Amino acid sequence: MTANEYRAALTKLGLSQVGAAPLLGVSPRTAQTYAAEGPSGPAALAIRLLLELPKEKRGKFIEPKSSRT
Repeated sequence: MTANEYRAALTKLGLSQVGAAPLLGVSPRTAQTYAAEGPSGPAALAIRLLLELPKEKRGKFIEPKSSRT
């Protein structure tokens, strides 16, 4: 997954770069680095798997933007 694909996937999932960090098990800085350089293999796999889930099932993993701080 390229950096562009990563950023597009986060947009589709409704996640910010910092918001993706806890989901991916990385620091906010690492999640931001992924946006510039592309994610690691495990992070890319996690993002791809989330994209495969129906939107109604993603809520188990992703909090809606309105409830995030």
